[in-house]
Amino acid sequence: MPDSIPSHYTTEFSTNWIHRTQQMKPRLAAFVEDDNYAGERKRYDRLFKQNSRERTERKAATTITDPGTDSRWAVRRSFDLGNLLDQDDAKNLGALVLPTSDYVKSHAAAYNRDCDDVAWMAALDTVITGFQAENNDALPSTQKIAAGAGPGTGLTLDKLLLANEILEGADLEDEAERVMVVSPRQLTNLLNSVEIKSADYNTVRALAHGSIDTFMGFKFVKNTRLRKTTDGTYLRTCVAWVKGAIKVMKGTQMSKIDLRPDKSYATQVYSSWNLGACRIYDEGVVQIDCYEPPTP
Repeated sequence: MPDSIPSHYTTEFSTNWIHRTQQMKPRLAAFVEDDNYAGERKRYDRLFKQNSRERTERKAATTITDPGTDSRWAVRRSFDLGNLLDQDDAKNLGALVLPTSDYVKSHAAAYNRDCDDVAWMAALDTVITGFQAENNDALPSTQKIAAGAGPGTGLTLDKLLLANEILEGADLEDEAERVMVVSPRQLTNLLNSVEIKSADYNTVRALAHGSIDTFMGFKFVKNTRLRKTTDGTYLRTCVAWVKGAIKVMKGTQMSKIDLRPDKSYATQVYSSWNLGACRIYDEGVVQIDCYEPPTP
């Protein structure tokens, strides 16, 4: 007669919750400038580039130049996340530690992903402009690289070279860090577009395998939530920018763990946070559209 587990044996539970696959840490924090704010919106006043004039005579009248100015705005966005745990969750047949700490860690992971998302969205979306926030300006077409036609138009070396040329043409600071935000498919595209005999092949292979994260002056960051069309064109919108081009405003953050008398004294884990972001200058941002069909 085969052995069987006696019915009186207690079922045991893990004392910690195991997080399913998810991004836990921010990936773009190093490539944006953080700013704190507490209001509904924040205005950034910009000063245009000025050029000097050559003085050709002594004791000449001073020439006064009024520099051009304009304004861009970041608007507060509010996020929250709540969970409700029944009081019996702590009284199962085995020893089950109430997983409040892991729930809070999960909330923190959601916050970190939101920080990343508001950054790349600000890089791509229209920006509110004008001294009274009266306008919405799209990223200029000169800062966009089209996907092209056909299956061979994912992320290619030619697109990277063009993105680099666009940023170099803006006369930005040479030492400014550059980030390239892509989905995992674009790394595969890049690897497939490089011939094995090419000197770039081993570098790109290491990039695709995660051994390195830098290529052609760009720091590559993977993001699986980048915008993708749903109309059958299969376009994934990737984006590159120079540090300083994107500001992320971080407002109030709060997490609370409370007993809910109105819910049979269940435990509520609740977090909320305010974020905002602004594309400070267009010249430091490049949109790169890539063909990304569904995996067969």
